[in-house]
Amino acid sequence: MLNINNIGAEAMIHTRDHKTPYLIDPWDYLGPKRRRLLDESWAGLFREHILSELPVDTIASCYTDGFGRPTKEIFAALGVLILQQMHDLTDEETVSQFSFNLQWHYALDIPGESDEAKYLCPKTLWTLGGCRLAH
Repeated sequence: MLNINNIGAEAMIHTRDHKTPYLIDPWDYLGPKRRRLLDESWAGLFREHILSELPVDTIASCYTDGFGRPTKEIFAALGVLILQQMHDLTDEETVSQFSFNLQWHYALDIPGESDEAKYLCPKTLWTLGGCRLAH
């Protein structure tokens, strides 16, 4: 089984530590009212209690380190599959929510604005779903 704790920043399998708080809060731009709304919503619950506990080893084991393109951040990738089922969305709707929905970004702890951080193609989503079913 793949040990995600040994995966470095240069690795092909991308993961972040979601238990360690940020030194500078990337969500501070929201202001206290919108931030409180997020914290008190399903997105805050998901981010605080579920995201860091996801069994990412099951998805990470589907990839080979050092071969192919780097993965999406593994916690966010597995979280997307859960949110898709939670909201009963099609793959296309899921891609749209992942790309543009602030609640999803907050729940999955994706503060960056790059395509690399906030874009997921339908094929990647389909592949992730297949990997999940295989385990």
